[in-house]
Amino acid sequence: MNAPGFRSFVPLVQSGGLILIPAALISCLMLASLALGTLNPLFDDSMHRTGKGADFFAVYQAGTNLVEGISIYSTDPVRQEVPYYYPYRYHPFVALTIGLAAQLLPPFAAYGVWIIIVEILLIVNAFKTWSLFQDKHHAALAVSLWLVFSPLYLELFMGQFSFLMASLVFWALLAWIQGARTRGDTWWTLSLIVKSNSVLFVPALLREGRWKTVAIGGAVAAAIAIPYFAVVPGTYEQFAQNYSGRMTMSTLLGNQGFAALIGIAILRTSGLWTDDLQVLGQRVPQMDQLMEIPLLLWTLMVLGGTLLITLRSKRNSNPEVYLLWILAYFLFYKHVWEHHYVMLLPVFVLLYYRMISGGLSLSKNVFWWSYAVIALPSLFVFFDQSPVLFDPELSWEAWKSFAFHVPKPLAVLVLFVSLGRELLEPSGLPPIKSQ
Repeated sequence: MNAPGFRSFVPLVQSGGLILIPAALISCLMLASLALGTLNPLFDDSMHRTGKGADFFAVYQAGTNLVEGISIYSTDPVRQEVPYYYPYRYHPFVALTIGLAAQLLPPFAAYGVWIIIVEILLIVNAFKTWSLFQDKHHAALAVSLWLVFSPLYLELFMGQFSFLMASLVFWALLAWIQGARTRGDTWWTLSLIVKSNSVLFVPALLREGRWKTVAIGGAVAAAIAIPYFAVVPGTYEQFAQNYSGRMTMSTLLGNQGFAALIGIAILRTSGLWTDDLQVLGQRVPQMDQLMEIPLLLWTLMVLGGTLLITLRSKRNSNPEVYLLWILAYFLFYKHVWEHHYVMLLPVFVLLYYRMISGGLSLSKNVFWWSYAVIALPSLFVFFDQSPVLFDPELSWEAWKSFAFHVPKPLAVLVLFVSLGRELLEPSGLPPIKSQ
């Protein structure tokens, strides 16, 4: 029992090495699959969407459009530099910075650099997570939450920016937890101009009386965007469509949000859905109209319920209210694709930290069940039909469609309800403390 091999094995177990090693291998598999395509059949977006790097190339083309002097949101560029075109949807800041910087390299080389940047963000988040815990077993488990999360593969495959926003939000919440308010406010403001999803933190910030934080963040985002919108007519309307447009039949296919699940349920039980694609196409306007009122009511209910919990929560100076708003996004927003779930990584890591530190009594079964369902790929691989002329879901039977759409949104709803109930209970525990 005193052999050198055993003596070196014990510290490895105690430090969480048995958890981190397979987790790191899974993370490496994701990177290798970008070249080999090994994991592509597991995901709708890697099999039936535009192609590898599509979302990054939208930013690249927006930078090209800036050089050409046309709208970054233009769908008719003067010079298409990217291998395939995808519309740009972000705040002008991303085009003015990353989009312009990307012009220094050919599109695929710039995409490769972006993959490296995302991996660096992952490493930084892992180190920040490790530093939260004194117990290295818990630290290793928390770090592994980042490494084995399958939506991160789609984030890399598509060259998305959701992980950058998730990282900024994570850093902001950590800074606020540690009492570094100015640093946290800076990270939150930066997240607003990368992707505007974190505007959902406003009710939680105002609840804490942080009007200055909200005012400065909003002023910075506006100061960068408004001059561009003013100089290039029509660009604000194109940007605002991300939030103002309604759910349509075309936004349901491949969508993994709860609003899309409701839409699918309405259309699949309405009698309007048909395998005849020509007839289905003729019914699209009627189907879009049928979803409009129920989805509006659902959105108002989710937002109203989250706001009510925010205002009535007995807990102060804790991150749970902010995490609740991130979960709410996945329940009401119309555009929720599988890669967007990387924005839940800060939720899971910080919930786990709060559970271990004794500040949150969330059910472990709920936590781990929710994480497992969201971290694993959807059931798409069992229903895929390749090749197809349009989306494979158009020819699926109803039960396959529900099996594809239900698990992840349901896991979010269960976690949302469980956390909401916790927030309405008095904590009786001290605010965050490092452990």
